[in-house]
Amino acid sequence: MTRPDDIIAADPEEFPVNAVERALEAALATSPEQDSQEEAEPITRFLDALREGDLWIPLPEGAGQQGDGAVALPTLELEGEVFVPVFTSAEQFRVRSADLAYTVIPARELAGALPEGIGLALNPGNASGVPLYAETVAEIARG
Repeated sequence: MTRPDDIIAADPEEFPVNAVERALEAALATSPEQDSQEEAEPITRFLDALREGDLWIPLPEGAGQQGDGAVALPTLELEGEVFVPVFTSAEQFRVRSADLAYTVIPARELAGALPEGIGLALNPGNASGVPLYAETVAEIARG
């Protein structure tokens, strides 16, 4: 577990700062008017980059390693579905969760460890925020 003070140098206004965020920015810029092949390409590149990237997970009180060895992750509900909030960089984490402890985990590893039916809320509340539904999380895990 990492404490908030470990990332004080991060600039929360910076975006994109890594390959995952550059791919996310391109995917978010995809116009719905583009044909399906053109539209799918940036999204596919984003999922590929995310699969190989890391995610910052906030650990509010009660989250993290439990006495029995299990890991309790924070969750939020969106549109009636359950999501784990995650961030694509220390900079994005600081925008909403700078006062919380956190852990960093490879996205593919997290996706593979989540129970079926759980999504990822990527950069929740930030301008670059997007929900990744459970089906997409399963696709990331399969790689």
